[in-house]
Amino acid sequence: MKNRFFLFAFSLFMLIFSSCSGIIGYGVLLWNVGEKEIPDGTVVPVYLKSNISKVYVIGVPETKEKIEVPLWKLSVPESKSKALKRAQKYSEYKGKYAFCVLDGLPIRAEQVNTSKQVYRLRKNEVIRTLYKGKGVSPTNGGVPLPGEWLHVITDNGTEGWCFSYNLRLFEMNLDGTYGIGSEVVESQKTDETLEKILSTAWYPEYYRAMISKKQIDLNYIVPGYGFDSGYSSGTTKISLPNLNVSFPYSEFEKSDNGDYKAKNAPVEIVPRNSKFIIVKYTDEGGKPKSYNFVSLDGNVKIDEIVSAEKNKRQGLYKSIQSLGPDFKSGNYGTLSFNDGNIFRWSGFSKLVPSVIPSGSKGFGIVEMKYFLDGTLKSSWDGVATFHFENASREVNFLYKKEVNGLRLAYANIVEKYDDSFGRKYYSVSLPANSMVLFFQK
Repeated sequence: MKNRFFLFAFSLFMLIFSSCSGIIGYGVLLWNVGEKEIPDGTVVPVYLKSNISKVYVIGVPETKEKIEVPLWKLSVPESKSKALKRAQKYSEYKGKYAFCVLDGLPIRAEQVNTSKQVYRLRKNEVIRTLYKGKGVSPTNGGVPLPGEWLHVITDNGTEGWCFSYNLRLFEMNLDGTYGIGSEVVESQKTDETLEKILSTAWYPEYYRAMISKKQIDLNYIVPGYGFDSGYSSGTTKISLPNLNVSFPYSEFEKSDNGDYKAKNAPVEIVPRNSKFIIVKYTDEGGKPKSYNFVSLDGNVKIDEIVSAEKNKRQGLYKSIQSLGPDFKSGNYGTLSFNDGNIFRWSGFSKLVPSVIPSGSKGFGIVEMKYFLDGTLKSSWDGVATFHFENASREVNFLYKKEVNGLRLAYANIVEKYDDSFGRKYYSVSLPANSMVLFFQK
């Protein structure tokens, strides 16, 4: 009797299993089924879910065959119309997978670098890219990294968001073998030097000197300046005060002398050490040029450096203003430092035209843009640059705050030019015959 009941139940199960009425919903394949050559993104009927075996039983398209797939490989079964809509959402990245090129790269819960980590990828681990989303780009040295946030899934079913900068996308063949795009990653896997170069943010060499001396020229430290290898975007860029070029390329090839040449682009990387490279570029006229780039410590952020420098300059001006803000001299008039870096100066005729240009009006803007070197630091607090309204040039004074007032001396600014990067830089000196002005507060 029991055997008859078992056979009846089994026959009934198989009848339901094999019929259309046994469909419990439709799902979208999140990872291709190579052995059956079913691509990801395919909408398939779902006949059974086993929580014990952790599998779905699905129908193979255009056949009567049914196979098991792991639960994580399929979206949650739903109506056919909803499944088709979900497949459309994934269509832009259909067949797209990615290698991770950075050990420990996080997958996050949200599209921001401070979001909770849900998984850490291993180097060369393969993941499936589902779709992209808007978010906040991670930064390196204050510069936003190129790339975009991708919703991904690992081969253990973990889903989340991963920024594409350290991913290399490729196409998966129907049979599960790696297709277009994978050959570049494979060729670069064993070259640790190249991988380090391509994943590093590179800045003009003069950045390091400015930062170490704490002499930040806001005209020439800009978050966008530097060398972008194009590791993620496939477009290499050189951005400098006197140059802004970009070139699409397929890969960097190592030459016999250890340099790396961009394929299909006039760019070559010469590594010197882990923090210093030379980038060679051949312009349209065939003229070769070389530029030195350096990496900065990981905690250095260019936008924060720029912000700190602006605050420092404002603090220097405020220190003079708080000492006064009004100062008087029997020979050189009355000088006031007001909010907004605005100065007013009356009675300065004895300084015209030897110091202050003829036609200058008695007001303008003060800047703190130059820096002191050497012995001047022991005698002076800094350099104040006066931009008089209607003046033909700026007027620079060394200044020293005293207990009872402000001492000024005309400063000589020598302009120099760095041809390699197309930038100006300056030296400050005190002329031998420079007059010293004292203003009492």
